[in-house]
Amino acid sequence: MDMDEALDEWLKQVSKAAQLSIKDQEKITKSGADVLADKLQEATKEKHPDTKGDGGKYGHLSEDISSATGDVDHDHNGKSTAGFGSKAFIARFLNDGTKKIHGDHFVDNARTDAKDAVFAAEAEEYKKIIAKLNGGGDK
Repeated sequence: MDMDEALDEWLKQVSKAAQLSIKDQEKITKSGADVLADKLQEATKEKHPDTKGDGGKYGHLSEDISSATGDVDHDHNGKSTAGFGSKAFIARFLNDGTKKIHGDHFVDNARTDAKDAVFAAEAEEYKKIIAKLNGGGDK
């Protein structure tokens, strides 16, 4: 294969990668959101364990963490979200603090700690999608 053919082949691969479908983009971001949700759940259980009661109307804080495709407005645009559900306001109080509660920043720390793992998960999913687009493997 001469240089012109190699560059043409590379350009085709780059063009495919630049034009990922919304569904493929969501697969990539969802893999990262899943990792972040796991890290948030671990941090929540560590800093604020489920030792008191049944959690009340909404359940325990660590059980209220999830990830989903779509942005915060549930628009499917290639983004995914991870975080707390209906008890997010409690997580904010515990994380940031209030007049009477000293904040421990467990959400901020979990996000920072998860950053490398999130990027690694997204990169792995991206590589799978690109390999599939290129006919099952790198050429």
